[in-house]
Amino acid sequence: MARNWELLGSNSTYSHVPLEACLDELAELGLTALDFVPQTPHFWCSHAEMGDAAALRRMLEERGLRAAVVTPPPYRYSITAPAGMQRQATLDHYRRCILLAASLGADRVVLGAEGACWDLERDRLLDQAAELLDRLCPTAAAAGVKLLLMPVLGPDAPLVAQSPVLGPAEEILGMIRRVDSPWLGTCLDTNAMSVWGDDIPGWFARLGTCTDLVRLCDGNYHGWRAWGEGCLPMDRYLEQLEATGYRGELSLLLPGERYVDRPGHPLRQVLAALRTGGRT
Repeated sequence: MARNWELLGSNSTYSHVPLEACLDELAELGLTALDFVPQTPHFWCSHAEMGDAAALRRMLEERGLRAAVVTPPPYRYSITAPAGMQRQATLDHYRRCILLAASLGADRVVLGAEGACWDLERDRLLDQAAELLDRLCPTAAAAGVKLLLMPVLGPDAPLVAQSPVLGPAEEILGMIRRVDSPWLGTCLDTNAMSVWGDDIPGWFARLGTCTDLVRLCDGNYHGWRAWGEGCLPMDRYLEQLEATGYRGELSLLLPGERYVDRPGHPLRQVLAALRTGGRT
C-alpha cells in the first residue's frame, strides 16, 4: 500500500444495499477499518433514539472490521441551528452519535455546517455554531471521542452547496480557536478544500496540528467523484500529504449519492490508484 497510510473504507455509497453485503465487500477488498455513516437503512440514529450499537460492533468484528470514525449524515440537523427546538434536537443527535462512536470503539466523530440557513448573517451563523460546539465538547471529552470539523461546500458549488460558512481553512481555524477545546479538531476533505481555493500545504500550515483525519476524494464544483473522474490532481495531493509529514488515516468516504448503483466502484478506483503509487 502506497506510503503506508491506514485506509478507512466506508458504507457511505452503499445506502441502497443491506449493511451485511456492504461489510462483506469491504472485507473482501482487504480493508480492516471504516469511517462509518449511521445512515438508513444501515443504522438508525436520531435525536430521540438509537439502534443497537453492540449488535453493530459484533457485525463488524465478525468480518475483521472496526469502526475508527463515525461520520453522521446531517439530515435536518445543523451545528448552525438557532437556539430553540432545532438546536436542542441537533445537540441530542450529535450526543447520541458520540455515544455510538464510543460504543463502537471509534475515537472521532466528523461533523460539518451542512444545513445552514443561507438568509442569516455570516457572523450569526458562526456564533450559533460556536455555541453548539462549545456545548458538545464536554460530552465528547467524557466519552473520549474527538469532534472533527470538516469543510463543507459553499456558494461556488451551486448544485451541491451545503453552507455559506465553515468551508475555508482560515474560518475553520478561527472556529477551533474560538471554541478552544482539545476535543475539537478538523478533518480535511480534499474536494471541499479545493472548491474554496485552499491547498494542502496551506491547510497544514494553518491546521496541521489540528488535522486528525484526511478524507481523500476527487471531485469538482458539482460534487465528489471517484478517483480519476474529477478534476483534482490526486497524485500531487498524495505527494503534498507526504511532504507535510501527515501520518494519520485516509478516509475513503465519498459523500453524495452519485455511485449508489455501483457502490464499490469509488473504493476500487482509489485502492487501485494507491496500490500503484497514486496513479490509475
